[in-house]
Order: sequence, then structure tokens, then C-alpha cells
Amino acid sequence: MSELKEKRRTEIIEASMKVFSECGFYHGKVEDIAKEAGIGKGTVYEYFGSKKEIFQEMLMYMMEAYIEGAKGTVLREEGIRNRLIAILNYHSRFIDIHAHLIERTFFHFENILKEVKQYIQEMNKQIFDFTLQIITEGIETGELGDIDNKTATIIFLGLMNSSHLKTVIANDGSLDNIGNEDIVDMILKGLGK
Repeated sequence: MSELKEKRRTEIIEASMKVFSECGFYHGKVEDIAKEAGIGKGTVYEYFGSKKEIFQEMLMYMMEAYIEGAKGTVLREEGIRNRLIAILNYHSRFIDIHAHLIERTFFHFENILKEVKQYIQEMNKQIFDFTLQIITEGIETGELGDIDNKTATIIFLGLMNSSHLKTVIANDGSLDNIGNEDIVDMILKGLGK
């Protein structure tokens, strides 16, 4: 695909993110995506066969952007503490930026082809493997104790995926003083005496 066609395809996907964020999958229209992208509806169909295909490509685009951004952010940091804080900060920002889109689309997997579900599972495996690598390096450098790296990865990813709960539980800001640094320090120090 030529550079111009790839650019146009990306513009359509990014426009779909805005439309699906505002309207959800069922109420978002190809016409609205075209308008947001500044093109005609017919042009959209030159790149995508259906709204469902746009939706699926958008999910894959978001997953790739998430993984690329997370890796770039984390790899700039030194030490396990800073890397874990960086990934939590990145995850929090990504969720904040895309909250409406995630809420309105990511949980509607009935709209997704089997191949796309498999792709998303593969992306989740990449996130697991990348986090496992960070945890393993922490064990090897002695920054983490002699722990099972896979169990620690599962625990951290579970915590990361629920780190936004403080805003869900107390959307009045009363838990805003709990930062990702506090969460990582709690993990590193442990819950025991």
C-alpha cells in the first residue's frame, strides 16, 4: 500500500475512534466517520468493506499503539521500580484518553470476528511477555526477591488493569492522593510485616 493510501487509512481509523467513542458501535455511522475524516462515504468503502471491518481495524490499531507506546515509555526507564511506575502511568493515561471509546466498544466483542479476537489475544500475550521480561530482569538484578516471575506478572497485570478503580470508587477525588508510585512501592515492600 502506498504511503498516501496508508495515511488515508490511518485517518479513517482515527476518525472512527472519535465516532465510536461518542456514539458506540451500533449508533456510529460510516457517514459520520467519513465526515470526521474529511472525506466522502464512498472513499471510506475504498479502504474498508463495512463498518464492522473499520471497527475491527480500529481495535487492532489501538492495541498496537498501546503496546508500542508502553514499550517505548518503559524502556526509557532504569530499574524495576521506575519501569513499573512508568507502565502504570502509561496505562492510566491511555485509559483516561480513551475511556469513552473503551467503555463503548471494547466490551462488545460480539461484533468481532474470530480472527480479530485471536489477534487481540496475541496482543495480550505480548503485553504479558513484555511485563514478564521486566519482572524477570528485576529478579536477575536482585531488585526483586526470589519470586515466581509468572505469578508476579499475573499479579502486576491484574493490579494494572484495576488501577483505575480509585476513580470509579471515589470519583470525588478523595483517593487522588494515591499515586502509581504508592502502588508500586506497596508491591515492592509487600503487604506483610
